[in-house]
Amino acid sequence: MRIRLSAAFLLLGLAGAAAQAPAPGWQATPWADSVMLQSELRFDLESPDGTGVSDQQWARFLTDTILTRFPDGLTVLNAESVGKAGTAGARLVMIVHPNTPDAATKLGEIRAAFAQRFGGAKVFHLDFPVRVTN
Repeated sequence: MRIRLSAAFLLLGLAGAAAQAPAPGWQATPWADSVMLQSELRFDLESPDGTGVSDQQWARFLTDTILTRFPDGLTVLNAESVGKAGTAGARLVMIVHPNTPDAATKLGEIRAAFAQRFGGAKVFHLDFPVRVTN
């Protein structure tokens, strides 16, 4: 249910992306028959070096790094990362995108940029095959 709702929230900004064919050089993934994927990226706002990520720094990263790579729209949720060490602030970004090498490269660039900019702060990445309908 959550996956369907997430895809529905993103549908308005992705109508054009849903019609795109995979790029030349596309290779099979575990979801080779899925034209679209939903990627969920959880960005931890506390970093190993102790500096953390402020709301202003997050907003700038979102604008300068994430939206430049996925300008058609995405969903951002305030979240908490909960584990043995306790609770920490996080942001959950959900992006529905074509299942292409280009999109995978962009996601990798986002993850690397976040870790580099914020002292090794973690990014947890999940992909789900989705069917987007109008």
